[in-house]
Amino acid sequence: MSTNNVVNRIAIGLEKITTESIPTKVLNIAKSCIIDTCGVAIAGSTTSSAKNIHAVVTESFRDGHCTVLGRPNTLNVFGAALANGVSAHALDFDDNCYAGIVHGSAVVLPSVLAVAQENSSSGNELLYSFIAGLEAQFAVAKAFSNDIYDRGWWTTSILGVIGSAAGACKLLNLDKEATSHALALAIVGGGATRSVRGTDAKHYYCGLAAERGVTAAKLALNGATGPLNVFEDLNGIKKVFNGDKFENKYIDMIGEEFSILEPGIDIKKYPVCYASHAAVDGVKELIDLNNINSSNIKKIICTVPPVVASNLTFPNPANRTEAQFSLEFAIATIIEHGSLDLTHLEDKFVKSSRLKRVSELVCMKVSNLPKEKIDNKCICPEWAEVEIMTNDGSCYKIFVGAPVGSANRPLPEKLLYRKFSECLTFAKTDINTKKLYERLLNIDQIENSKAIFD
Repeated sequence: MSTNNVVNRIAIGLEKITTESIPTKVLNIAKSCIIDTCGVAIAGSTTSSAKNIHAVVTESFRDGHCTVLGRPNTLNVFGAALANGVSAHALDFDDNCYAGIVHGSAVVLPSVLAVAQENSSSGNELLYSFIAGLEAQFAVAKAFSNDIYDRGWWTTSILGVIGSAAGACKLLNLDKEATSHALALAIVGGGATRSVRGTDAKHYYCGLAAERGVTAAKLALNGATGPLNVFEDLNGIKKVFNGDKFENKYIDMIGEEFSILEPGIDIKKYPVCYASHAAVDGVKELIDLNNINSSNIKKIICTVPPVVASNLTFPNPANRTEAQFSLEFAIATIIEHGSLDLTHLEDKFVKSSRLKRVSELVCMKVSNLPKEKIDNKCICPEWAEVEIMTNDGSCYKIFVGAPVGSANRPLPEKLLYRKFSECLTFAKTDINTKKLYERLLNIDQIENSKAIFD
């Protein structure tokens, strides 16, 4: 088998990832991502989007032995991957990575969880397969660069299917040849564009990416073949997605360098698009430090990079899904309520006339990174500069290079547990929060993945 094609090289890289080769720090970050994704998926299962899609999934896929997070029923490996992928992203509260600007865990975890449970794999096998899936996805993202996102492709779907298939292949112990075909089968189908934002399509294509990766791995297990030149073909994805721009060196680093460490993974503090988090943190800090009364605010100017403006496109949101992509809503909520959590995504808050009046004070300006900040290594692509002007003539200003929860400013374990607990409370579940948290934290000690949610 040729080793020149990208899918072959990914397969070779995946073989380098073993339980012995993964640094402890990577293991710990991956465990935090698993905890976080399970929590947001359980909470997300209560949304109308997840409920609607779950009804169709239950009708379409047969019963099985795989957990459907937040639900009493179980499904087969394909249905569980799809349903959990939808729920994991339904609240847009799941983690983010700047390698491709993707929601990695929301696609890869549903895939490996379902395959691990179907095959009674250990928690440790699930953990390192999860890491392998993320690393494959992030490596391809780096090879493309974030240009693919700027071109309008929704990378969580486009690249997530690679991570889903890679993780499933690890659990199924596929050899290099079968893994290469699984990857080819998974990615040749493409995915969604960024026009999905603000609609249920965003959640659906996240779940579909998880399911397609599982299906591709199972097909390859049974001998199915895919176009191994899916990247290099005259009409391959290098050309279609990114005008042939692709850095192979990142593919060859799989298993040697870990993208989970660099650029790292961001775990969200707020249940809205990550593009708004730096600005929200800035507003919160200015108000708290200076005791600013909301009634005294004259104007709020948020200077942000183009990528933020391209995501936050609903200045006057009409519903929850639009509100999650509204800088105005996020800032007005933090001003009015002093916090921004899952309860604020209810219609009574989104449609509040008082909140709308406050949101009208918010002005978003688009600019490049200030020259004096260019050499600062603690700046993420979605930074923000916030300026609050008050009726008494005062002006308060702050620059936020990276929000709390970012890879540069990791969410403390205390806040991770609080978020997990709030997600389960939001879902009104009778799950023992502390017990499940501890079980996920020590997932590598679990003998059979079927027992994780018992």
